[in-house]
Amino acid sequence: MFSPHCCGFYSATGLIFMAFVYAMLSSQPFFISGIEDVDEAKSSAMGALLTFAALFAICVAMIMKGKGAGPEYDTSGEDYNRLNIDLRKNYGEGQSYGAVSTDSY
Repeated sequence: MFSPHCCGFYSATGLIFMAFVYAMLSSQPFFISGIEDVDEAKSSAMGALLTFAALFAICVAMIMKGKGAGPEYDTSGEDYNRLNIDLRKNYGEGQSYGAVSTDSY
């Protein structure tokens, strides 16, 4: 499933990297070898930077939206917590256990 924390970290890293690439292409394009058209490379870098920025904004919105959400399980009427939900319902149903030998020393 989609994790906004992981995706947010990825998009923030991409945002920082593409900002660095755009700054290098704007100020000192001769340090990046293999580029034939600097204006097209700057345009592509800016497009990727804006894509990462939009993705980061979506992730931040999803993280903030999830802050107010309640627990993922039903807590009505009982004092359930994450450790004893399944134990109260299914513990030992239909199972028979044999005698356990005890050793006394």
